[in-house]
Amino acid sequence: MVGRILVIDGVPTNRITMKVRLRSACYEVAVAASGQEAIRIARQTHPQMVLIGRSLPDMSGAALCAEMRRLPLGADLPILIQATGAERVATLRAGASALIEPDGDELALLARIRGLLRHDGEVTREDALTGMAEPAAGFEHDSRPQAVFVGNQPATALGWRHALQGRVGFRITVSEAERALAEASVGRAPDLYLIAADIQQPGDGLRLLSELRSRPHSREAAFVIALRPERADMIPVALDLGAGDVLPWNLASPEAAPEAAIRLDTQLARKHQADRRRHETQRNMRWAMTDPLTGLHNRRFALPRLHELAVETGESGRDLAVMVLDLDRFKLVNDMHGHAAGDAVLAEIAARLAASLPEAALLARLGGEEFLAILPDCPMPAARRIAEDMRRAVMSAPVRLPDGSGQAELGVTISAGVAVLSAAEAASAPPDAEALLARADHALLAAKSSGRNRIVMAPLSMAA
Repeated sequence: MVGRILVIDGVPTNRITMKVRLRSACYEVAVAASGQEAIRIARQTHPQMVLIGRSLPDMSGAALCAEMRRLPLGADLPILIQATGAERVATLRAGASALIEPDGDELALLARIRGLLRHDGEVTREDALTGMAEPAAGFEHDSRPQAVFVGNQPATALGWRHALQGRVGFRITVSEAERALAEASVGRAPDLYLIAADIQQPGDGLRLLSELRSRPHSREAAFVIALRPERADMIPVALDLGAGDVLPWNLASPEAAPEAAIRLDTQLARKHQADRRRHETQRNMRWAMTDPLTGLHNRRFALPRLHELAVETGESGRDLAVMVLDLDRFKLVNDMHGHAAGDAVLAEIAARLAASLPEAALLARLGGEEFLAILPDCPMPAARRIAEDMRRAVMSAPVRLPDGSGQAELGVTISAGVAVLSAAEAASAPPDAEALLARADHALLAAKSSGRNRIVMAPLSMAA
């Protein structure tokens, strides 16, 4: 099953029909005949989506939606509601994610469900490697969110703007398709696009949607498609291509504009919610991979990266250097001056080490007073020279200690073991990152035992 959906409808045949449709699409379905029953089931099962039909015996769809929003995790729950006439605006104001058209076809409904569940999955998954949305550039003079309207002709988009600009909480710019693409390519992406499905030719608005969704600066925007009534068969296509909603072509009419404004604001709110979650995910991933004291990468990040670089060495034909560095007699710093002084020393030494490394190098804190430096494309002579630069940078000036440490500053030295994986060695046998790290660690022990404050190079033949 791909999702848990709660269906609420006061008519038994409607519940049965919807359950059969959804189960045939491989959704897990629960049903309720009243609002109170739905609330009880939602508390117990935590559905991923709620579909509210009509004819509920105890409350309106809008009232049930408001109650669902008050449940734990209800604020972000996708809720689809069937509504007609004046109920539509009230339902949207109550917090509906989208409306179910009473005469809509099954393909459009399933496409809308897929789109909402896809959105919910995209903003909650831990996917930091894809990066975050690029910040929009060029709109700094107005802090309101930005929308771009693309019609089949400028007059159409201007009509949309005229009807909506006093009803929505964002600024509206009218653009042609080519200009919208060009600006997105250079980072001038708005928060929301409203695009006519047919601009100059049938379906070219959907092609514009696909293009913008593929661009790094615009792919995280909210997208809404405006569709003529005779093109209703394109609703599932638009939703599956990434549109968050599909509005009627006459959205600027006095009857349709209030609903269109709320639906556009809803899409913008979902986009901002997605942005917040993406920022939180990125932040949490940074915290998981970063040492909080020094700001360097931690062991969890560094060791898998060392393995990747060792494999790349065999493919690229370039040497890889690894350094294990350890502060000399660091335990005495904590014992004599306190842990605050020890933290100050670690943070300052980390900064000096980082400043001494080339840009392509990776520096991590393995734990305690031990650091790891990984240098791609670094043969042994260069590795020796860089290690000596790091050693001299550490001892170049005393470290200032915090108040209450017993003295104002303290001189610090490091010892380091350096091992190099040569291109020839990597080509002759599968690279072994653990063995490479062990060679550097043995060299560090040799540096410690021979007097500290020195660099020892591990020979290629040193046993791991």
